[in-house]
Amino acid sequence: MKNLENKGFFKNAPHAWDSYARASCWFLTSVEGKEIIEAHLIYCIHLEVRDALMKKSIFPYLALLLILTLITPVYASVEVRATIDEVIHVVFNFGNVTHYEEIKNVITEFTIPEAILSNLEERNLTHVEYGTESLYLNSTEKSVTAEFYLSGSDILNFTFSTETMKRKFRVRTDWRKFELNLTENILLNFTEYFGQPLSTWEFENTTHPTYYHSYTGTVPFDPVCYFVLPKEATEVHVEDMDTIVFELPPLLGESLLNSPLLILGAIVVANIIAFLYRGTRKSKEQGL
Repeated sequence: MKNLENKGFFKNAPHAWDSYARASCWFLTSVEGKEIIEAHLIYCIHLEVRDALMKKSIFPYLALLLILTLITPVYASVEVRATIDEVIHVVFNFGNVTHYEEIKNVITEFTIPEAILSNLEERNLTHVEYGTESLYLNSTEKSVTAEFYLSGSDILNFTFSTETMKRKFRVRTDWRKFELNLTENILLNFTEYFGQPLSTWEFENTTHPTYYHSYTGTVPFDPVCYFVLPKEATEVHVEDMDTIVFELPPLLGESLLNSPLLILGAIVVANIIAFLYRGTRKSKEQGL
């Protein structure tokens, strides 16, 4: 409060109503936004309560206070982990959820993947599908875990190198940018949490090459997101700000097809077959 007074916030408080009436939803739901608005309203009501009652102008302030109390912040740990291979294994984990009872009654195993696909379709990315969806609810720990697989050429594809037989993967990660409306008052904005370009995320390569980002904005929890690549991945980099590119060695069958040992083995087998054939034919001729 003293900081607000020092900045001259309350000096023009009676004239600030219009600007706050147009405040955006994200500002209303942020901790700092609620704190500033509530401080302003308390000051205005304290200062002008007599005149406001006479002029019946106190009701807009009371209405906004009511709105602020109805907006429900979700306090939880939020972790998103996408493990990339032939498909993308996605896990959303919400731990220690304060509104667990309310959320568990509305969320299903299809809620999150359907929200992702709907968002992609709006951007004309239709070659995407999900499968093996599941939902785990833990009433003791008040946690919710949603798990599914994403695939499709609009988010994941690879090509072969004719020289090395390596597979070069290109994986779009912007599917992570979507909003999840669980109820009228509970909104999770993953575009805000993880919208920063992947090219600016942290990268580590210990057991698996991994891009990760921890959101530190004004929300009552700390969302974190991981994109985990296969441990054999090489030439890892980001293109177009949000597309992961990497190479994988050829599979065993692909290696054999490109191996000179296969050709040598085929020659040896052919000679053996020819030798046996000549031997059998000679025996038949001698028998005659």
